[in-house]
Amino acid sequence: MITEKDAARQYHEARKAIRTATDPMAFVHLGQLYAQGIGTRENHVLANYFYDKALAMGCKEAESLIDQEYDTGQRSIVLDIMTAMKDVESVAPSKIERLKSRLEKERIKKNFGYLSHIRYHLDFFYPDYNQEQGYDDLLNDRDTRDADISYSLCTSGNWSENHLDILESMLQQLYAPITQDAELFQNILDKDDKYLLDNNEQELLQCLVNLRGSYDEICQDFEVEKKEITPFDVKNIFPYFRVSLIPLLRRQAFRCVLSIRHLDPLVNDYLGCLQSDEQLLNICEVVKNQSIQLFLISFVEFNIDTDSILIDHQQTLQSLRNHDLRPLAQRLNATIERIREAGIDHQLPEFTTDNLPPIE
Repeated sequence: MITEKDAARQYHEARKAIRTATDPMAFVHLGQLYAQGIGTRENHVLANYFYDKALAMGCKEAESLIDQEYDTGQRSIVLDIMTAMKDVESVAPSKIERLKSRLEKERIKKNFGYLSHIRYHLDFFYPDYNQEQGYDDLLNDRDTRDADISYSLCTSGNWSENHLDILESMLQQLYAPITQDAELFQNILDKDDKYLLDNNEQELLQCLVNLRGSYDEICQDFEVEKKEITPFDVKNIFPYFRVSLIPLLRRQAFRCVLSIRHLDPLVNDYLGCLQSDEQLLNICEVVKNQSIQLFLISFVEFNIDTDSILIDHQQTLQSLRNHDLRPLAQRLNATIERIREAGIDHQLPEFTTDNLPPIE
């Protein structure tokens, strides 16, 4: 275990070492101290600043560390792309290639929110993208690059759909006192009460009921081949709505929209305004068929509701990264209070920042 004195010494020596600006590893070392908060406060902005300095000097280790920052969500590919695109002609070709490679990695990892953020630069990064092919692939449930890009642009409400694996891990660990108590967890599942969820999650469930109901009516009235929307499994809803389920439901819901595009010209207008919830709702107002109107409105609301949930989780994750555990304790206690109000017996304590389950 490094002592506070040794950490301070390392930090001051690292600051001295970069003054010569000849050894890239000096910049790497200082960046690592900032990333780990050794001898100074943890600061990933400065960590990445010094990693970039080292990378510009040809240091491969810096490239690996930058990838780690991307992987953990401490560095944003969107911000890097937006900065580069302000004057793309002055950016080194090698950097552009690294950005393209990283964006493709994020797509493969299903971090589609990043693609949504850079929708106006997609022609630069994916010049061969074919929207109609993407729609056809989505409609026929083919897992392709064009399908991924089309899906990422299907709403303005999936910007926060990034690093869902990290969010899911955080929530699994936070709710472990509930889910690992077999009797309590089974009682929650048996209760199957939407009021055990928070307001955002309740609204999402109701929106999905509306979405499914209106889509079923459309398929029946117009003899449309029905596309699947995964039914609920209570284990994916309680004691929190699994974030890993959100992109699957979003993709399926959008596929349902595509399946009815031939029924009304306004549906194609709708597909042309996916970047704006306000424009989508304006189109919904003039759709004459009530089932189609309700379905399209429900799709907008569904994406707004899922985005609210993800933003809330992202904020909780940021609090964890800032070493502020209060929002996590508040979230867990709010769930426990709803369990109590539902009349479900439990032996859970009131959680504080001192007795939260360990979260890595």
